[in-house]
Amino acid sequence: MNQVTCECGFEVRAGAESQVVDQVLTHVRTDHPDLVGQVTPDVVRGWIELVPD
Repeated sequence: MNQVTCECGFEVRAGAESQVVDQVLTHVRTDHPDLVGQVTPDVVRGWIELVPD
């Protein structure tokens, strides 16, 4: 399972990396608009942790 946990406490888990990336980018746009443009799909991929289901 792919997981990203934001500093604000938002957490997303999904089997597909692309789902995690999309959800994190949506979260950044809505909750951290100051980071839009800095947080790219490649940055998000670097944040992904693999965790057990």
